[in-house]
Amino acid sequence: MIRTSGQELIAAGIGQIYVHGVREDSANIVISSVTTDSRHAGEGSAFVAIKGERVDGHDFVGSLDGAVLAVVDHLIEGTPIPQLLVDDTVKALGDIARLNIEKRRMYAQRGMNEFTVIGITGSVGKTTTKDMLSAVLSQLAPTVAPQGSFNNNIGLPLTALEVDEKTRFFVAEMGASAVGEIAYLTTIARPDISIVLKVGVAHLGGFGSVEHIRDAKAEIVRALTTNGVAILNADDENVRTMAQMTKASSIIWFSRADEQLQPKPATSTAVSSVILRGTNTELDDFNRPKFSITLPDGSHFNLRLGIAGEHNVYNALAVLSVVYSLDIPEHIAASVLSHMESISEHRMHMASVQVEDAHFTVIDDSFNANPDSMRAGLNALSTLHADDKDIYRVAVIGSMLELGVTEEEAHREIGLYASTHANEVIAVGSPTDENLMRLARCISEGASLSQTSHVHLVSDTDEAHELVMQCAHEHKCVVLLKGSHASGLSALAARWLGNANEK
Repeated sequence: MIRTSGQELIAAGIGQIYVHGVREDSANIVISSVTTDSRHAGEGSAFVAIKGERVDGHDFVGSLDGAVLAVVDHLIEGTPIPQLLVDDTVKALGDIARLNIEKRRMYAQRGMNEFTVIGITGSVGKTTTKDMLSAVLSQLAPTVAPQGSFNNNIGLPLTALEVDEKTRFFVAEMGASAVGEIAYLTTIARPDISIVLKVGVAHLGGFGSVEHIRDAKAEIVRALTTNGVAILNADDENVRTMAQMTKASSIIWFSRADEQLQPKPATSTAVSSVILRGTNTELDDFNRPKFSITLPDGSHFNLRLGIAGEHNVYNALAVLSVVYSLDIPEHIAASVLSHMESISEHRMHMASVQVEDAHFTVIDDSFNANPDSMRAGLNALSTLHADDKDIYRVAVIGSMLELGVTEEEAHREIGLYASTHANEVIAVGSPTDENLMRLARCISEGASLSQTSHVHLVSDTDEAHELVMQCAHEHKCVVLLKGSHASGLSALAARWLGNANEK
C-alpha cells in the first residue's frame, strides 16, 4: 500500500476521524497497510471492522495491538486508537482501495513507473488464468495478484491495497453473483486490459438467465476507456457480443478453432481487432496439453503446459493475448507456462498418494464446481493415462450450487456425464444438509441411467473415503475430487494429500 494520511481519507470523503470520541480533522495518522483480521493489525495498519455471519469485527476494536486506525460504522467507547467513522465498513474498504489505486496511477502519470490493471472474469477459469498470468508477469516486473480466489467486494479491495509505488502490474480477478457487482469492482480498479473467458451457468440462480450472466460479465469491458484492450473468447457466442459493448480501441480474440472465425464486428471501424489461435491439441500421459499457437502476426510456435487439463488451453490463450497486447516476447510466457506445474489450491492438483495401505492417483479439483468446470474435471479424469487400459477411474463428486430452477436436471446431467467418464461414480451429499443430499441424489440418479459404471450415493466424505480405499485395494486407480466448497471434498483432498508425490 502507498502510505496514506488521515487527512487524505477525510478529503476523499470516506469518513470522519474521532480520537477518544472527539472529532479530529487534523489527526496525525499515516497508514501503510489495511487488514480485516485483527490478528494481523500491526504497526502502521488500519483495521477495518466488518460484521460477518458469525463474527463482528467491531468486537475486536477495543483490544487491537499496534494498529493506528480502526474503521468502524459506530464508535467503540474506550478505544485507545483513532477511529474512522463511516456509514458502511465494506464500502469504506473499497473506497480506501480505490484511493490507493488512484494514487498509484498518479505516480504513473508523473512518469514514475508504468502501471497496468488487468481485469479477469468468466464463469470458469478466472483463478487459473490469474495464476498463470501472474506467474508470467512476475518474471518481468513487480506484480500484485490475489491469493486464491479473492474476487469479491472484500477480496479485491484487500488485494488492491497491496499495490504500492513499485507495482507494475495488478492482476484483478473479478467475480459476481449478480448484475452490478463487477461494475462496482471496476470503480475500485478500472482495468486497462479486460479478459472475458466464458459465459456459463455458474450462479444461474442469482442471475436468473444466461443473458443476465452475460450482461454481468460484460461490465468488465464496459469499464474500459478508448485506450483499453478487450481480450475475448471468440468461441463463446455470448462473449462475442461483448465487442459491441466496449469503448476499447483494441480487441484481441482468442480461439481454438482451425478455420477463420468471423466475430461480431465492433461498433466502430476504428477498433483494431486481431485473433490469436491455439490448435492441434494433444495430451500427454499426465493430461498436460501440447498445442500450436498462431499469433496475430502469423508467427507460430508450440507450447506444452506444465499443468494438466485440456480446458487450460483457453486460459493459456488468454494469457498469451495479454502478453501480445503488452508487446512482451512470447518465449518468456511460453517458458513460464511450460514450467508451471501448480496453481491455486484444490484446482487440478494432481498427485500420487499413499493413504493407509492404499496407493492411487488423485486429481484434486475440489475448490468449487459448476457444470462447465465439472465436465472439464471429468474429461481430465477420463484422459489421464488414456493408453493404460488397466486404469480404474473413480469420480467422487459433490453438489453444484446456485444453479436456479434447473439445478436438479443439471445434477442429473452431470451424473450421466460422469458415468460415461468413470468406472465408478460416488455422489457425496451431507448428513445435516438436506439440500446437498437432494442434489447428490440427483447426481446418482443421472449416473445410474447409463448402467455403464458402479454408482454410489453417500452422505459424507468418510463414506466416500472408505469406498475409494476399497477401489484402490482392488484396482490401479485414478480418483477425481470435484464439488462445491460446501460438499467438503477439499477436506478429503487435504486428508489424502498429506503424503503425496507430485505429478
